[in-house]
Amino acid sequence: MLLPATSPQTHSLECVRIDDHAESHKWTAVPGTAVGTLLDQEAAELLDVVASIPTGDVMRCFMPGYGIRARSADGLILFEIAFCFQCNNALVLQPEPHKRQDLVGFKVDSRRGQELLARFRAF
Repeated sequence: MLLPATSPQTHSLECVRIDDHAESHKWTAVPGTAVGTLLDQEAAELLDVVASIPTGDVMRCFMPGYGIRARSADGLILFEIAFCFQCNNALVLQPEPHKRQDLVGFKVDSRRGQELLARFRAF
């Protein structure tokens, strides 16, 4: 899965539990509660997992349960990704210049897709 160009600047990753899927087509940020934070090397390792998930077919439901929020060393949000493990879709949101990327398909059933889901569930 292709990560935003700002991903090498990531200092911390917040893992987010998304409780409300309403109006996801209008999101400018991933809503939800941060359930864990990864710093430096741990953040880089999780980004490697995300980057190595194979692309897949886009399906329809998009009811994401988890997301990540990448922050720079000074705390600014670099990008956010919401993951739906039911329909194999990810939504990448970038605050500058308020870009919204279309849904990207990923293979939930791949080894790396299952690893990402297991990490989210561990929080």
